[in-house]
Amino acid sequence: MKLSSYDTLKRRFIAFAILQALLLCLAIFLSINYFGSAIWEKRDGVGLILASSKDAPGWPREMSQGLQKACNEHGYNLYIEDNVSSDDNSLAQVTDKLLQKGVKKIFLANPGYQHDLEAIARKYPQVDFYANSVGEIISDRMFNYSVRYYEVRYLAGILAGLHSRTGIVGYMAPFPALETRRDINAFALGVQKARPDARILVAWTGQWISPEKESKALYILKHAGADVVTYFAASQNPAREAASLELDYIDFHSTGRDLPPHCLAALETDWNAVYGKLLHINVHKTTGRNYWQGMLDQVIHLHLSPDLPPREEALILRARQELLEGYPVFSGDIVDREGIVRCRTGEVIANSNLREKMDWLVKGVEILEAR
Repeated sequence: MKLSSYDTLKRRFIAFAILQALLLCLAIFLSINYFGSAIWEKRDGVGLILASSKDAPGWPREMSQGLQKACNEHGYNLYIEDNVSSDDNSLAQVTDKLLQKGVKKIFLANPGYQHDLEAIARKYPQVDFYANSVGEIISDRMFNYSVRYYEVRYLAGILAGLHSRTGIVGYMAPFPALETRRDINAFALGVQKARPDARILVAWTGQWISPEKESKALYILKHAGADVVTYFAASQNPAREAASLELDYIDFHSTGRDLPPHCLAALETDWNAVYGKLLHINVHKTTGRNYWQGMLDQVIHLHLSPDLPPREEALILRARQELLEGYPVFSGDIVDREGIVRCRTGEVIANSNLREKMDWLVKGVEILEAR
């Protein structure tokens, strides 16, 4: 059957349209595989060095995911090196490896790397190093970053004091480092604000991650009378252990939208916001070497359980609003365990002292086990 001129033109048009579509798909494929990869390779690289697995529940996973999102938003390639020991020459070797990939910025997630950083920073002056520490002097070649956890620790202390039936609350921590003492003190001040006669018991584990020692520390806290606990550790092992001991606890990490049983609240950090700001800063033009953000910067908050008694929730929300309006945690009458007055009525402990000189613990804190 002979086609009409109309049908012939129609078929030619369809064939031409199909050919155009095929050529367009081919062009897209070539651009992605050749030009796209070239553009990707030209992007600056960012490195993240972790002491544990990047997928470990707790701050390793939260930091990795937050930095990855920030890099995607700001046009950087991210290279993660995990399970890097801080006890040998691994940090220098990993730094060399990252530099070969074109990395220009290196973030260190573990404060334990600090003793190696000075020599490495001098060896690679072209690289910006970001040490996870604020207050402890590492090097003038470093950019130090951290989060004002003491603000939410204070709120957590108020909650623990309100919720405890025994009047004894527990705090599990790795060792008495500057940041650890600052957070314990803020927690203790919060507990004492809610319940002045409360006891604050501290158990050291001596390590950032040690399920065995964490279990032992929580067991000791429970049998010393604590019925509400919190912790400072790189993983969520303590949270699971506290729940297994039927202890009410305040988590140090994000637990998702729904908090599990026994979890009164969780300290949550927006690492995407933290790292996004750091990627934006030109470290060569900024005058300060410390980056220390908190609740006012919307990078941390205390996620409350919806099952809290209304009175506890209301008092925490009121205390949170006071902090957002400028109430300083470390203010008013503060005495340490040795009886030394650290702050008086009408005074506020300066930021520099919070960062660099908190080598004491608040009166009322009891150490159950030495490091």
